[in-house]
Amino acid sequence: MLKIFKTLSAFMFAGMVSLAAVPVGCCNDGFALSTNKKEYFAGEEVYVSARGGEDSWVGIYLEKDDIAKVEPIRWFYVAKNGYQPGQIYGLQHSAPYTTRDGGILRNLPGIGKYKVVLLKNKDDNLKVAKTVKINIVPEKLEKPAAPISLEYNLDNATDGLADGTLKIVFQKNSTAQEVHLFWADNQQILTEYTGLAPFKVTEEVTTFRMYDNTLIPSNATRLLAFGVNNAGTSDGYAEAVLPQGCQYNFAGKVTNEFQVVSDVHISIEKHELADSSSTFEQQRLLHDKHFLDMCNDIVKTSPNSQGIFVVGDIANYGRTYEWNQMFNLANSVENLPQLYFSLGNHDLYGSESYEMQVKTFFKYAQTDCVYYEREIAGISHIFLGTESKKSGVDADLSENQLAWFEATLQRVTTAKPEKPVFVYLHQSLYDTIAGSFAGQGWDGIMQEDRFREILKKYPQIYMFNGHSHWDMNTKGTMHAQTDSLPNIFNTASVAYLWDSFYVPQGEYKLGSQGFYIKVYEDKVLVLGRDFANGKWISSACFEAKFSK
Repeated sequence: MLKIFKTLSAFMFAGMVSLAAVPVGCCNDGFALSTNKKEYFAGEEVYVSARGGEDSWVGIYLEKDDIAKVEPIRWFYVAKNGYQPGQIYGLQHSAPYTTRDGGILRNLPGIGKYKVVLLKNKDDNLKVAKTVKINIVPEKLEKPAAPISLEYNLDNATDGLADGTLKIVFQKNSTAQEVHLFWADNQQILTEYTGLAPFKVTEEVTTFRMYDNTLIPSNATRLLAFGVNNAGTSDGYAEAVLPQGCQYNFAGKVTNEFQVVSDVHISIEKHELADSSSTFEQQRLLHDKHFLDMCNDIVKTSPNSQGIFVVGDIANYGRTYEWNQMFNLANSVENLPQLYFSLGNHDLYGSESYEMQVKTFFKYAQTDCVYYEREIAGISHIFLGTESKKSGVDADLSENQLAWFEATLQRVTTAKPEKPVFVYLHQSLYDTIAGSFAGQGWDGIMQEDRFREILKKYPQIYMFNGHSHWDMNTKGTMHAQTDSLPNIFNTASVAYLWDSFYVPQGEYKLGSQGFYIKVYEDKVLVLGRDFANGKWISSACFEAKFSK
């Protein structure tokens, strides 16, 4: 009996390129399996796409293996644990290893012949649906050649937004696995910006849709594209010259300026933290450092800031001494704006009752309720939070809280219908922002339907959710306003990040991120910031408007 079917709690959907990038011949029985190539260099990524039933899974074996007698080298479910049918996954990065043969095959693919198998079921009577054979040749993988060309078609060349479609062309049989993009001026890459969100390559011509509402830097004149694989980054690049006048115009009067961050996770007690490769003390000190990096960056970059709004998970276990440590760090930074807090699940992780732990939150947040409002410089800020521990990591919002929320929104929007209203809740709604998409599992509001009903009535809302730690430089950092929901944003984390580019349900990533908010008379700019490196996050700098 195969003993490989364990829950893969650390793997889920990663925002892959479209299914069209890998040809999939789906048969009448609903099962399909394909790889992007049949022959690979040693060390080259093997991309796989599959479709099948609920219990179907994909495994890679040596060609000579009897699959009834040995475990696969790597494997993943087609439609469980975050994996999505028809999506494209790299076997080396995305599929967990079974510890077969004492680790000899961990760095697959090695030289030799293999078979990728789609199986219908997971019980003892294994039923093969599809098989694709591949060959790994002796030649060592070299870093890829640069793309042949980059074509960038903007939706609108005058509004300053990057919305548009890219077409990247590589030479035949290119070994590029990813494209990395950078804004540049006439001389060099813009050093004040990070690279844009990367994407995967599986054919000679790959298209990619730029993330909507992101800004083209005011000093950018070119977009550069590099090819990347497991051996490195191309020496050269392809470039697209930007149309004159397409850059974003940051002119105008800023009426309010502040920051929104989350998930600080200041820790004192020796409990397990996210990075299993480091000691507790190393992680604890890193969280402290990232918090200080954030504070210093804000003081330097935003001297007119009217406040820092922290969307939960301030103290890793909700302990008084963790809160004290956070304030000791904050007080060591001169001219730091005032801190405001909403409640996170970690702020309740101590062994005391909810009632006891929330009193600690009240003390440090300077409030007497987990839901409250602050008006700052004429703008309303509304804080929401869970009212029990029974919900686990989810938010449990009482009817009293929801009624208060709706009444408060009605009051402030009636008085100032053209003003934005900022709402902070640690947990997110399902399928709205990164971390909440199918299989990712970090959404969680117990009264979701009722909460959505309220949000639908108030397009003025700009809601910020934490909890997932999802890297901002990825799909879904902003959910733009629709008829049923307002603008919603993923705040990532100050302490550490979670990334799903390879591993579907996400994996630990070193980093520290948050938002700078600039309110104008006719718009709001929500600007992602990499605190650790002091840079703007290219794919997370948004213009966010609302329409009634």
